[in-house]
Amino acid sequence: MADNDLNIVESAALSNNQRDLQEYAFLSQVADMYYNQNMMQADIARRLYFSRSKVSRLLTRAREIGIVDIEVKHVRDRVAAIEEVFCRNFGLKDAVIITNFEDDTYDQTLNAVTDFASIYISNLLKGKMRIGLGSGNASDRTSRKIRPIHNCQLDVVQLIGTVSNAQQAIESREIINSLATTFHGTGYYLNTPVYMDNAFARSMLLQDPNVKRVIEMMDECDLLLTGLGGIDVSRLKTAEMIREYQTEAQAKELQEKGAVGCVCMLYYDINGNYVPCEWNEKCISMPMDKVKQNPMTVAVAVGDYKVSSILGALRGRIPNVLITDVTTAAKVLMKNEELNKEVQ
Repeated sequence: MADNDLNIVESAALSNNQRDLQEYAFLSQVADMYYNQNMMQADIARRLYFSRSKVSRLLTRAREIGIVDIEVKHVRDRVAAIEEVFCRNFGLKDAVIITNFEDDTYDQTLNAVTDFASIYISNLLKGKMRIGLGSGNASDRTSRKIRPIHNCQLDVVQLIGTVSNAQQAIESREIINSLATTFHGTGYYLNTPVYMDNAFARSMLLQDPNVKRVIEMMDECDLLLTGLGGIDVSRLKTAEMIREYQTEAQAKELQEKGAVGCVCMLYYDINGNYVPCEWNEKCISMPMDKVKQNPMTVAVAVGDYKVSSILGALRGRIPNVLITDVTTAAKVLMKNEELNKEVQ
């Protein structure tokens, strides 16, 4: 069921008979306990003094009459042969390359990839863990879809300073809070701007005990989830959330120094090398070398726009797990082959 959402269908053809109404209300209660509250059937049975088999029959009845509307996610196949090539060529711990269709839109591909990514990450979450969340549309969508599969208490750490755009800042906090709440953990927020031009003010802010603690917690994350930002050289701008900070001069500097992508808002070149530039020096986020050192850094990215940023990240061993689609993966391999030929 997509996100375990319970759809109470208004058009369930309820009878005017009061007895039927009471039955439907009770079925709705049982279904809510199972699908929305994530209670096990055995727990529901104990709560209601029923047998487990009766609870199962009640849930079946709720689906039959339309009180529960289940949407099945059609998870696509993995392409093992290409995954092996990525692991071998780029030293990855794992690669998840899923099939897509020729007529898929970007959004359809992104939804399919983030569906798979959410299941992949959900299966990793066991026991007491800490996850760090980076930025990007792909990682945000994946984060929203993560659900408990195993028993897990999960603390969630923000890896990037807060943007001044109010709506984006609210959404970022909501994702962290929602994920932490779902897994009975705590959300930790990096309460700084993503960029500070004043060096003295920046150094003072980084000495704040709460900020220092969150930065220290980044090193303690068991898993990082991030997107891989691209750079549009035709506009000399990057992701929407940092355009309000980044000047034209900074964007030009990134282009001149060969930046092809960013992770946690820090830019790297086609070989994954950190780009020494004004933006990187004043951005507040998890340092790139720490991202590389994490035991499980999962990057989710798709699309032509991300081919160079994916390749640069892989060549620099920034993530150790990549999740993407087969079309994007093929283009990444082609570009890598072209670059290798240039070097020869």
